[in-house]
Amino acid sequence: MGVGPHAIRKCWPAAALTISLCAIVSGHDFSQSESTLTIDGPSVKARLNLNLLELPYVDTSRNGVVSYEELDAAIERVFGAVKQHYVLGAPDPPLRALVERSEIIEDHVLQMDVRYDFSHEVGELDVTSTLDALFGPTHQHFLTARLAGETSRTVLDAANGRVHLDRSRVTPGRIAAMIGAVLGIALLAWLRRRR
Repeated sequence: MGVGPHAIRKCWPAAALTISLCAIVSGHDFSQSESTLTIDGPSVKARLNLNLLELPYVDTSRNGVVSYEELDAAIERVFGAVKQHYVLGAPDPPLRALVERSEIIEDHVLQMDVRYDFSHEVGELDVTSTLDALFGPTHQHFLTARLAGETSRTVLDAANGRVHLDRSRVTPGRIAAMIGAVLGIALLAWLRRRR
């Protein structure tokens, strides 16, 4: 079964639009990074993953692979940029931020564990990302936070660069736990009265 000229003319605008959109999308590189935060008393542990190829001063050999020698030469500058563009507050700034471990994964991604120490137990946490200023306006940072048994996920970018995390907020998990506790207490009281 053949396709007539009328059918081709009808499909041409949709095909042209599809080709144009593919060209636009492939012409733009979307930048992303990610972090996972775990609150542990007065400390917040952050595991950050950053594409080192997006920082022109790291891959000095320009071969698309970041060696540990290249990372060692640039790590202070990279960590300085992270401290400037990835800021935690509880609500006060941390007393210190220490890199506990760093390694290169997938030949160019820095996986860095940073511990932020505060002067008090962390109940609320503000996370501000201006990583788009470092990596470009299309940069998105994927944040996962583990807080009081609950996991939340947020995307931070140029339009939405800040999130407030509160371990005392009401969540479905906490409501279910409270209802379970109340029902358990009621059941115990009922069993005691039956004896």
